[in-house]
Amino acid sequence: MAFTRRDRALTSIAKLRATALKLYESHAKWNFGFDSGDNAGDDTKRTKSSINWLDHSDRLLGVLLQLFRHLTRYLTLPTSSRARHRVTGQKEARELGTVSDALGENMVEQIGQLSDFCEIMKREGLPPQEAIRIRQWERFLLTELETLRMIKQYRTPQGLRSFGRLFSVFLPPFYAPVYVQTARDLNSLGVGIAFACLTSVALTTLFETVFQMEDPFVIPSGLDGIRVDAELLSNFKPRALRCRKEYFPQAPPFEQDVDTKPTSPSTGGQVLGLRVLNE
Repeated sequence: MAFTRRDRALTSIAKLRATALKLYESHAKWNFGFDSGDNAGDDTKRTKSSINWLDHSDRLLGVLLQLFRHLTRYLTLPTSSRARHRVTGQKEARELGTVSDALGENMVEQIGQLSDFCEIMKREGLPPQEAIRIRQWERFLLTELETLRMIKQYRTPQGLRSFGRLFSVFLPPFYAPVYVQTARDLNSLGVGIAFACLTSVALTTLFETVFQMEDPFVIPSGLDGIRVDAELLSNFKPRALRCRKEYFPQAPPFEQDVDTKPTSPSTGGQVLGLRVLNE
């Protein structure tokens, strides 16, 4: 069970990155709202709109980067769901829970901001079927966020973990007659002791490997752990900026501290609480 957690987490991170790139593409590149069949070129409601689409897409990209930054911090928090956190580590668990809850609220708020950007496009003429597709991508983002949260928050059942620990410690002594018989057959006490030590070391190593995989985001060795900061920040941002350069070749460099709140020049204010149903 522990080994599948890492694979599921990697799949969710891959889906998050792919969905985020497609979401950015939809806001930065999509044309919509042709006035008539004769307009086969650039004469669309998007080009006629007073919205600054570069600024619009930059704000959305800023929200996505903030979302991934908060998710990275959440996933790399120390584990707070071990058995000791129910007995002697309750204070530590409460402190970590306070931080993780705050990060979770921030991520939900940023998902809501992504919805506000879609509302602006709908008001400017985005067809309902295309808005539905964007809404689906937003739902995919939220689904994968919740999947990663479940993987982070919950462990393999305590009963199975306790049985694995006891099994790795108490099973080798039951094989003592086998080691004695091996030593007598080979007329070598060293071989019998070596087999006994190897069995104990192998079972302990297997259990420790499974134990570390319980939280694939925080592994002390770093060999098999998921590089969350690299996957969600270091690798994602350059790819998004390459897409931005393709969509807006004349655009100035992206500002890291760009204001991420969705605004609309036509209304002169923030789009807050606007939820227009698709017709």
